[in-house]
Amino acid sequence: MDLTAVPTEYLEAELVSHAAFEATGMARMLDVLAEFDRRRVWDSWGCASPQQWLGWKCGLAYGAASERLRVARALNGLPAIREGLSSGKLSYSKVRELTRVATPDTDDSLATIAGCATAAQVAMIVRSLRKRTPKDVARQVDSRGLRWAVDEEDGSMVFTLRLPTETGQAVAAALQVVTQVEAGVPAHQSRADACVALICGDDEVRARPEVIVHLHADTAAFEDSTAVAPEIVECLACDGAVTTVADTPVGPITIKKDPPPSRTQRRWLKLRHRTCQFPGCHHTGSFDAHHVVHRGQGGKTRLSNMVRICQFHHRLVHILDLRLTLHPDRRLDVTFPAGNPIDRSIPYSPFVAPVPADPNLISSTWSGERLQLDYVHLAVTSIGHYTANPRAAVAA
Repeated sequence: MDLTAVPTEYLEAELVSHAAFEATGMARMLDVLAEFDRRRVWDSWGCASPQQWLGWKCGLAYGAASERLRVARALNGLPAIREGLSSGKLSYSKVRELTRVATPDTDDSLATIAGCATAAQVAMIVRSLRKRTPKDVARQVDSRGLRWAVDEEDGSMVFTLRLPTETGQAVAAALQVVTQVEAGVPAHQSRADACVALICGDDEVRARPEVIVHLHADTAAFEDSTAVAPEIVECLACDGAVTTVADTPVGPITIKKDPPPSRTQRRWLKLRHRTCQFPGCHHTGSFDAHHVVHRGQGGKTRLSNMVRICQFHHRLVHILDLRLTLHPDRRLDVTFPAGNPIDRSIPYSPFVAPVPADPNLISSTWSGERLQLDYVHLAVTSIGHYTANPRAAVAA
């Protein structure tokens, strides 16, 4: 259709209709996303997070995926705001702001006020409700500290750093500069990678710290006797040096030394593959050189037997015993032990049937009145005594 021939009032009507339809469709997507999150579906695809899956399969940037996931989780306890979105009374922009401060107690009040306000006014209301009091500076200095411990549940290292606000802001800014935002990688994981890079140096040139693992017949442990899973030992052996030692009556004797992947090999992998080669992963930060045929199975430390893979997926490959096939053109296929692929087709869903909303519902009823934030605060906090005239919140 030639839109230049469409009357202006029809263009306006169609735009409002599309906005209302978008709200109802978004409500359905968020409902589905909440259930998707509850079932942890992304695990079966080998993804590190739901954001990574959404970036891979739905084309969402990591920030947009994170925000939709946050809203979907929040709406589970906010029936009035959720109903406003699904019926087309509230836009996604308004709902996104409301879920930052709404609670089950303020759900009804905020949903009603948002229906009378513009999206900009809703954002202003939310900002006013999020004010915080400053902390005592002396207490911040006294409580500063750095601690670390081994998590007894999974054996990971947990570092806790506490700093005064101004010092913490400087550290956060430094980390922000070197953090590479990756589609599908949670922000906290990207910051962790950046912290490691700051301390240990760049992958290409750094002298990697030596981590010693003692592997016996049926057990494995680090130097400090911390137990480690055999699968993780295999993972470490992929990207590190391996020394085979035998105990003899006269003491331990070194039988064989296998060097780690060389800097030249790591540089080649980094230049040839700008991101992790695991299907759906676009991580460009620190990586491991994984042996497609494991060293324990006779695999050689050659480029024809190595792939660039992020640390998360490297661990996943060993833990789940995933099967990798590296083709001559460097294309990588990943399958489960049973042979079914990680990257699989998604069938058509017969449940996708969003219902168009009344286009008149999504428009706010505000007509230029001054926003009364004091009244908004009173309306939100006075549960059970909300006025029957919600327009008063945005009227002079």
